[in-house]
Amino acid sequence: MNDKNLEVRLRTLTPLWTGGVEAGKVDRIHETGILGSLRWWYEAIVRGLGGQACDPTTPACIYDPDKPNNGLCDVCQVFGATGWRRRFRLEVIQDEASLAWTPPPNTLNIRPPGRVGQITLRLTGDDQALALLTALLRFLERHGAIGAKPQLGYGVFRIIEIKGASQKPWVWPSLGLDQSYPALPDLRRFGFFNYRFTADWGWWSRIPALERLLGRSETARALQQLVQQGMIPVAPLLKNAWRFGHWHGPRRVELYLFGTSRDPRVRSKLNVSWAYPAKDGNSWEVRGWVWLPEQDHQGQPIAPHFLQQVWQNVRDVSIWQTALGINDGTLTCSPDVSTWQAWTTDGVRNFLKEDQ
Repeated sequence: MNDKNLEVRLRTLTPLWTGGVEAGKVDRIHETGILGSLRWWYEAIVRGLGGQACDPTTPACIYDPDKPNNGLCDVCQVFGATGWRRRFRLEVIQDEASLAWTPPPNTLNIRPPGRVGQITLRLTGDDQALALLTALLRFLERHGAIGAKPQLGYGVFRIIEIKGASQKPWVWPSLGLDQSYPALPDLRRFGFFNYRFTADWGWWSRIPALERLLGRSETARALQQLVQQGMIPVAPLLKNAWRFGHWHGPRRVELYLFGTSRDPRVRSKLNVSWAYPAKDGNSWEVRGWVWLPEQDHQGQPIAPHFLQQVWQNVRDVSIWQTALGINDGTLTCSPDVSTWQAWTTDGVRNFLKEDQ
């Protein structure tokens, strides 16, 4: 089967972080950082569709032609495993991104700087793999992120153009196994949210936490650099409001749901972007997602009422308005339920169809 090429040109809406040779710095856009995030999201989707996705931290898939599906889970069949090559290649063929800002010392929680601008990805593979990746990127454009550090609001993007291979439309399948993954990312246990509002260009300067940054010359320069690119770092403000102002529960559960940089590090299950101009050009937008697992990484159950608190707070428009200093706005959530409940596999598939 002859491989084909697909080119995807995208623009960052918040800084993109893919790591680099030197720890703590991103010298350019690295393919490995994008691949890792694509696989993470595809694993969550496959589990949400009732399929099989191994835990990549404990490799379980090894190619074995004598086993069903060659001994590979649904994800490893596409993204590769020991003895099995990934079904596609990804290259950054044009990188016009630059550092989001010149890093000043002692900023809030808006560093390290990622890269912003336009990049073009070339995907090479068979028609089916390219159709899948197109659908995955379309989904992430609307709901997710690429690269690392989404807990800081990084990796939100907009697709400018897709060109190249002629593809058949991708149909998200019902994988049918309906397995349970209580402690691994599973789209059935994800909630998505989007807050859109209209405001004058200087609305962000009236938020006390950002106003303090303007009071110091070095942080003011960094903030102004971001503003010029249409990016307002509101993620720490919202997460602090949800975590410290409106959530109550045991420390163990708090650290697991909201994250900690202490050893062992735990990544936040609640991810929210920065504010950026909406596609209509007349409003601002902030979006994100929350993963509400049944268990923590140690297998301890998380009581449903603690998860409900997180979901309830995300859905509370008054918290958004207070944190952002905005008097109005429209909040949409998926699933659109006031009491948290997991999706069905059919619900996940229908949700995915909306982005195609």
